[in-house]
Amino acid sequence: MDLKNAILKKELVFFSNLAKKKDNLEALIRLVKNENLVEDAEALRKSVFSREELMSTGIGLGIAVPHVRIEDVKNIIIAIGINKNSIEDYDSLDGEPVRLVIMIIAGEKQHKDYLMLLSQIVKILKKNSMISKLLEAKRAEEVIGLMSGNFNNNHQ
Repeated sequence: MDLKNAILKKELVFFSNLAKKKDNLEALIRLVKNENLVEDAEALRKSVFSREELMSTGIGLGIAVPHVRIEDVKNIIIAIGINKNSIEDYDSLDGEPVRLVIMIIAGEKQHKDYLMLLSQIVKILKKNSMISKLLEAKRAEEVIGLMSGNFNNNHQ
């Protein structure tokens, strides 16, 4: 799986001060809906919140990676939320508040690509300097450049 095969664009990046997990997830879902990348935004919403009920996607180090597979997705979609403040109620594995949320949405039949992309993104994010750079970004283009550049370097 190559990041260039996924949909990752500036319109799917947002900077916020939203303090609640629910509000952040809703904002990412809205970005995807506004770009007309899913036919059924309500199905996406239900899948995201069902996944969170099953187990929090807060992986630690201030990062959450909500990830779902739904029927009508052709290319994997990545939406990114960067919070100036902490999301205290994310229930992260290490108990730390979340500031960076990267949502991954894949089609039902993209299981292998979805898992590979999820794994690669987590590896990239585990680099402490990468987290800092993303959190310090001021523009969506910077975020896209950081993610794309690191993903490509990780595969060379």
